[in-house]
Order: sequence, then structure tokens, then C-alpha cells
Amino acid sequence: MRRHAFIINAIGVITIATRAAAFDYPTDAVIFEGSVGSTPVKITASARPFDRTAHKVTELRNVGTAEKEDWRSATIDGVAVVGTDQTLPRDGLPQLSSLTIWFGTTKVDLPVRQLHHVFLPHLDAATFRGNYVHTLVAFSADAKAVFISLGVGDGGSSGTYDLRVTADGIVSTGPLHRPGP
Repeated sequence: MRRHAFIINAIGVITIATRAAAFDYPTDAVIFEGSVGSTPVKITASARPFDRTAHKVTELRNVGTAEKEDWRSATIDGVAVVGTDQTLPRDGLPQLSSLTIWFGTTKVDLPVRQLHHVFLPHLDAATFRGNYVHTLVAFSADAKAVFISLGVGDGGSSGTYDLRVTADGIVSTGPLHRPGP
């Protein structure tokens, strides 16, 4: 019986490792580095293989009728998934694991609540390739805030994950607004 359990566990580990090898898991990828006025700024990010046993997860709920919809996206630790088709990803899929921003000497590490529900992040430098770009970065003129639009997903689940981060550590994922006239 022990040998049987060992073989099953070994096959599981090999399967996860094989799936993980199919993806690139960038560590401390530099998304942006430069300066705003005289203030140096830098953004780095990392990804890791998703492991559903490390999180509290809920499946996509797609039931109800046209009159009374009862639909909810899958969640990771209580936050709706981003970068998939709103379903839970399979183990091994790249998961955003860190995002760090330097505003001069001030370092802001985003909390995991803002990261672990984001899958297939494109951690490329914020550069244009013709008419295409995976990552957009816009710092405020005083270098005290940044807007990051990170490309996520693949194929039909492609999209963006937008964040506003301030030098004092406030993170928002809501839309940007311009002041009225």
C-alpha cells in the first residue's frame, strides 16, 4: 500500500513539474526603470506557479435564469480571478507573486491580496512593439504615484490588470477619472 501511495505521489509531482516547465516564471523582471524629474523610479515583478492548495478558492458559478442571474467569477482568497476566462486556473499556471515600486528611496511592495488572483501576467518592459504593448506605466509629475496597466491572460482571456499605487503605499484597482470642467 505504501508503494502504491508513493507511486501516485511521484506521478503527481512529475506532472506538476512538467506543466510548470512549459511556462516562464520571471523573477524580479524590470518592468520600468527611469526617472521623473530628479527622482529615480523602478518597477519590478515576479511570477510563480499557481498551487490551488496554497489558497482559499471558489469555483465559477454560472447558474440562474435571464430574469434572476446568479453568476460569480471564480475567486482566489476572496478576489475574482484576472487573466483567465473567470474560471480557476490549473496548477502550474503563472501567478503574479510580487510587484515592487521604488519612488526614489521609498520602496512599496504590493500586498498579496492585490497579486495572487492575477494569472499569466506579461512581465515585459513597458515598451511598444509597433502598435502593441503589454505593459503601460505612467508616473505622476511629482513621482508620488504611478498607474500600471499590466497585460494578463492569453487568447480569449487576454486583458489588463490596472493599478494605481502611491508612494505612501495606497493601492487602488478602480478606474481613473479626470476632473470635470
